Amino acid sequence: MLSYIEGNILAVEKFCAENIPQILPLRPQASFLVWLDCRALGLGHDQLVSLFTDKASLALNDGEMFGKEAAGYMRMNVACPRPLLLKALAQLASAVHNLTC
Repeated sequence: MLSYIEGNILAVEKFCAENIPQILPLRPQASFLVWLDCRALGLGHDQLVSLFTDKASLALNDGEMFGKEAAGYMRMNVACPRPLLLKALAQLASAVHNLTC
């Protein structure tokens, strides 16, 4: 199980580097929750939440739930089947791409 989750973390890192370089995943130290640093997108809190929920159809925890120092971050659970994770990342990439068009 741990090796599968490690593979999912690597998949998130690779996908973001190749498709959404504005989002930097932060490797978890002892969990299956990856923090996504979205600050390079330059969005306010409500815009960032809307990007994930309304545009990408994803339900993640926004960083501000954990304090103001986590503004601009989203928290992604990667303990899921990899095809589902890649689908979610593709939805996010599409939403981010549509921001810049």
